[in-house]
Amino acid sequence: MKIDMSSKAITERLKTVNQLRKACLALARTSIGKKIIKEHASNESVQKTSLALGR
Repeated sequence: MKIDMSSKAITERLKTVNQLRKACLALARTSIGKKIIKEHASNESVQKTSLALGR
């Protein structure tokens, strides 16, 4: 399988990643997300999400 490395394909993948990032951060802002952040504050992934949220 060959990966399309054209500028158009790369741009589309970057747009998709940006949309997924926004969706993940929106979910992290929910009450359940806040609860997870509080309960798992020592988790590296949780710390990175908190940093991305500006907390």
